[in-house]
Amino acid sequence: MIFWVILFSQEQPILRKKLFLGYDCAISISSRKRIADKLEELKVSKLSFKSIVGIAQYLNPIIRGWVYYYGKFKMYKLTKVFMLLSKRLVWWARKRYKRYKTSIRKAYKWLENVRKQYPTLFYHWNFSQINIIA
Repeated sequence: MIFWVILFSQEQPILRKKLFLGYDCAISISSRKRIADKLEELKVSKLSFKSIVGIAQYLNPIIRGWVYYYGKFKMYKLTKVFMLLSKRLVWWARKRYKRYKTSIRKAYKWLENVRKQYPTLFYHWNFSQINIIA
């Protein structure tokens, strides 16, 4: 982002302009792309764990690293990343459980119920700034 700062000098009645380069401490688009590629590489939907707890134990160190590195200043900027993770978890549930194969809405409802029952299962569920399922 580029901000123009206009300064008025008491000694000089003329208007001076200075260029100020400001920045926003948030996750960049390229970083989100790298995280999405990492999720694709992990193939969450094809993990063969028997329960969601196994998936959480596998993913929590990775999620914790993303939160510590990218979420240090503005946690809510990670919302899109964790929406993608939720989508991947729903895909996993649809492959794992027959009752969710035909209804994506039921799979999302299942994930919401898991979050209500076990609010600390996934590391990012501990933060109110990222209060999303999908």
